[in-house]
Amino acid sequence: MTITVKVELMSALRHLHDKTNFEAELPDRVTVETMLRSVFKEADIEHLRVFVNNEQVSLNKVLKDGDEIWIGVVVGGG
Repeated sequence: MTITVKVELMSALRHLHDKTNFEAELPDRVTVETMLRSVFKEADIEHLRVFVNNEQVSLNKVLKDGDEIWIGVVVGGG
């Protein structure tokens, strides 16, 4: 069984994927960490911030069909 999630990337992460908005088909009961590693094979995922349905989540969050995911990084300045 598989699930489909909608993914939106912060524009600063455009280099990780060819699109900033896309759908991903994933195995049922997949975690955020597994999803990140499958979609962004070489990326350093520890610095990413992930929101699922507008709530910041940890890497061990289990995704569900239809989840909306936003992925970004902390940007500082001064």
